[in-house]
Amino acid sequence: MIVGIERYQISENILSQFIESKKSRNLLLVNTITPILSLNISLGLESANKEYLDYIARENADLTFIEIKTIDKKTLYTYSLPNEERRDHSNEREYIDFCSKNINDAATEDVVGVLHLHFSDSDYQNIMSKNRWLTLKIFFMTLVLLGTFVFLIRREFKYLNILSENVLSYDPKLNNFSLTTTQRQDEVGIIHNAIVSMVEKIGSYTKILDDVNLSLEDKIKERTKELEEANKQLKALAVTDELTQLSNRRHFEEYFQNSWDLAKRKGLAVSLIMCDIDYFKKVNDTYGHQAGDEVLKKVAAILRKSLKRSSDFVARYGGEEFIIVMYETNLDVAEELCKRVQENLKNADAFVFDGEKIGHVTMSFGVSCTTPKRDDNSEHLIKLADDALYKAKRSGRNCIVTF
Repeated sequence: MIVGIERYQISENILSQFIESKKSRNLLLVNTITPILSLNISLGLESANKEYLDYIARENADLTFIEIKTIDKKTLYTYSLPNEERRDHSNEREYIDFCSKNINDAATEDVVGVLHLHFSDSDYQNIMSKNRWLTLKIFFMTLVLLGTFVFLIRREFKYLNILSENVLSYDPKLNNFSLTTTQRQDEVGIIHNAIVSMVEKIGSYTKILDDVNLSLEDKIKERTKELEEANKQLKALAVTDELTQLSNRRHFEEYFQNSWDLAKRKGLAVSLIMCDIDYFKKVNDTYGHQAGDEVLKKVAAILRKSLKRSSDFVARYGGEEFIIVMYETNLDVAEELCKRVQENLKNADAFVFDGEKIGHVTMSFGVSCTTPKRDDNSEHLIKLADDALYKAKRSGRNCIVTF
């Protein structure tokens, strides 16, 4: 009876671990794919969502149904196994049998859609069935043995005492049952051999369940690693300009505001350089937009190369316009950086696309600098740099104007 109860407790623990593992894995899956779906919906990339969700369905065999709907109930994507439809979830468990989650826009936090997922519980049912049958079998065999022990205890007290001590001291985890089969043909011998066989089966089933548990843990670790890698890639995409591989405008705004707040607390200067490629529209009109993209990538590389300090930050502000943040830097140092960029552009190899020489590229620079006070607004420094750049453009381009 003690063996049966112990085995039952082990089975319940394994089932509980399985449920928590499955719930954690499904929750991690949902939280990982939702930002990607949000980004694709915001950009109108329905085909990208379809390819991504098809891949998710292939890689997760327990997914039986996937559906995305907009807030106005329009279906954007649906996937289901044969004979699988949306179910009534009143008697089901969230993140184990199903999941419904809003898809929020990454920028505005507005709800742009709803994700519905259904998960198969076949693994859970199989484990539960095996555990139930094994537990019933152990209890049944224990009851039979106990009845036999009572019947034979007076005649076989000494022998049964040894046998009982071994049974009561048996721990499936330690596999410490020392008795082997006997040649006795009477009832005591049959009971003895039955107990030995039962212990062997318990050990076998315990090993199977342990292997299943280890396999589940390995799969969860593998899935977790894959999802963490996907999260890293998604985070990098969210702050990087795809064409130039510089930081994007959103990342600039975050970095600049942090630098502004830190400079305000410490009473340090912040310089801002807004620069623009001269006559870039003419490049696009003459050589095509692909040539323009190559010019943008090469200019971005030159800007990145011109920075000397790890705290200097460059981002693509929009179109052919770039912006540089220089923390704890005065106007003279910022102007020196502009001159260094001009020199690097001048010394760069001629810009060439598809065998056709585009020629040298120049830039105009607008520089602003301030030591922010408590009530100062960071937007004002951006406006000063923009005004300076506008003045540089009107002054004939390829020049530096400072405020």
